[in-house]
Amino acid sequence: MSPIFSPTHFSQETLAVHPGNQPTLPLVSVIVRSMGRPELHVALESIARQDYPNVEVIVVDATGGNHPTLPVIAWQSGHSIRIVGGHRRLLRPQAANEGLQAVHGEWFCFLDDDDTYDFDFLSAMLSASREYPEALLVYGRARMLDEHGNVKKLFGSPFNRAMMYYGPLFYWQAAIIRRKVIVLGCCFDETFEICEDRDFLHQIAEHCDFVFVPVVGFNYRPDLGTSGTGPGANRDRPRILRSENQLRAKWANASSYHTRRLTEMCMGAVRAFHDGNFTLSRALFDKTLDTYPDDPSALHGLARLGLHDGQLATAEKLARRAIEINPSAAEFCMTMALILEASHKYEEALEFVWRARINPTFQAGADELAQRISVISRAKPLVQSSVIGVSLMNAPSQELRDSQEIEKFLLCRPHGGLNDTLCQIEQCWRYAEKFGRTLIIDTLNSGLLAEFSEFFSPRNSLTKVHFSLSEEQLCFLNTLTCFPHSVQGKLRTYFAVYSIDSKNCVDRETTAILTFNFDKNYDELVLIHEQSGGGDLSFDLLNRISISENIRPIVLDRIQHLGHDYFAVHVRNTDYQTQYKDLFLDIYSSVTNKSLLVCSDDAEVISHARSFFTLSKILISSQTPQTGNKPLHYSATHSDDEQRKKATINSIIDLIALGRSTKLYFANVTAGHSSGFSKLAMHLCQNKYVIDALLKLDTSTPSSTSPKQSLQFSSKHSIRWC
Repeated sequence: MSPIFSPTHFSQETLAVHPGNQPTLPLVSVIVRSMGRPELHVALESIARQDYPNVEVIVVDATGGNHPTLPVIAWQSGHSIRIVGGHRRLLRPQAANEGLQAVHGEWFCFLDDDDTYDFDFLSAMLSASREYPEALLVYGRARMLDEHGNVKKLFGSPFNRAMMYYGPLFYWQAAIIRRKVIVLGCCFDETFEICEDRDFLHQIAEHCDFVFVPVVGFNYRPDLGTSGTGPGANRDRPRILRSENQLRAKWANASSYHTRRLTEMCMGAVRAFHDGNFTLSRALFDKTLDTYPDDPSALHGLARLGLHDGQLATAEKLARRAIEINPSAAEFCMTMALILEASHKYEEALEFVWRARINPTFQAGADELAQRISVISRAKPLVQSSVIGVSLMNAPSQELRDSQEIEKFLLCRPHGGLNDTLCQIEQCWRYAEKFGRTLIIDTLNSGLLAEFSEFFSPRNSLTKVHFSLSEEQLCFLNTLTCFPHSVQGKLRTYFAVYSIDSKNCVDRETTAILTFNFDKNYDELVLIHEQSGGGDLSFDLLNRISISENIRPIVLDRIQHLGHDYFAVHVRNTDYQTQYKDLFLDIYSSVTNKSLLVCSDDAEVISHARSFFTLSKILISSQTPQTGNKPLHYSATHSDDEQRKKATINSIIDLIALGRSTKLYFANVTAGHSSGFSKLAMHLCQNKYVIDALLKLDTSTPSSTSPKQSLQFSSKHSIRWC
């Protein structure tokens, strides 16, 4: 098993003692490859702050002799710094080897010139190393930071020889390495453009396991890098692919050996499970995890055993971890669905059922499970509750149903992005007003990814509109007559899918279109409208609603930081693509020496804007995550409900911020027309009083949003609705 160490601070009691009772500490060499970038100062300061007192810093001049003078740093006693190299321009692996040759310490580590250590990083690592005197490498976890220094995620997993060949288990700067590896012949392969660090780690792993320290002490800023392996402008896909292929080819034999060994261990455990020998199966899966920690197949196997034994909480935790590591494994999703079904978490179980069904092997089983969940959840008894002013105990009586026939409902379940969602709600709101129905809005499956009430509230408190759908309401509506008839009694369990033929959402089981004739008055007590589609109806809905008190302080705080006089540009560039570089060229001269707000669903667009508009002050109103071209309004783009809600709040903030701009630029998407989000921002930009009303600002005084503006639209690019 690869060791996992629980660290403590380095204490005098753990120090080696030389003759004369003078405690000594092993020297640590910190290698910093440098091209003389301004961030070097911050990196060196983080080393100078180390509470470990015996450190030498080796700055490798990779510029070929053009490196600026080293910054003045207040070094502690016991810390030293020197610069090596400079005789020629060095590539990444060449600079690393130059640093290796200069190492004097018993231990060494690498710190990139745009990253930093916590003050106790070295002391924690060295303390761990004393517990494992034979270890050649000790590593911890790292914080991945965004351009503003906010933590995007923590990274670092237990050592697993099989998984390390498919991707990094940790950032190598979060490790200390014993100098002995140099004697063993480990060095940097200078044929690599990038990935030289992972190749170096593979070499060390041939000699021993690594020690994992579950603490965080390293801070990684990928946006500042130039290797091509980070996000945005620091993303060179062809270069990454070349080096990844080179790395895999070099280590194909080792990878194949450990993959084959791991597979054999798991298959033995699976056979024991199917033979009914659950004790042996558990022992074999445990042994697999002991040899290959965090292996998703072994975690999944233990989850199946937990499900069999009725240990549902443990099973769910194991299955979630397996899916986190390998989200594309349909079998893992199927197991999770079974665990959630047994835990009576039916709605979430169905989500995993559909994820499993993507794999043809699991389609039949997924369909059977979905049908079973549908029957079970529909038969679940109701609890005492209050539904739109009506008290219920278990199923409603006929007398109760008769008393409700005078009230009819319209359940609006919009799909699509923010503008689509608002348009569909306005369409239903108008119908409900026309025919005297109570409108209930359910946006859980829309681009908002949460209840409408989380983000908006009605301006008129007397309106017959509910901005969320409660469980009690759903139970009650499910007992009433309904149109479309195909989903009557199935409001909890029917599944909407997009139909190419119908060009909108249909019931997956019956293919019935999930809407009704908006010109007709129906006798059915419940009407269902579950569709997508944009347009201008959203403009009118904005006159009915306000930003909810839940998020209003957040919105006001974000837009306040932008000031009042700025230009803005919006680019849609995930599911719909935009020729945004052409747009940037068009507006460059107009925004020079101006504050420019850049909003986009693509983080690379914002990164490009930062490097392109060098004479403009770039503003952002929210953080756009890296999504791999997946739209922000897709549920699967985000890891959890909190991230989904945050994405919607950021979209609303961006919309308000764009509307406040003095000039608004946007491009058409390549499919033929402008995005609905851009059109919505344009409407706010031309009608700033709408922003005041949304934010409940005092309109008796001059608008606090921004001065008079004009709209700038680049007509040469294609346009399309969201």
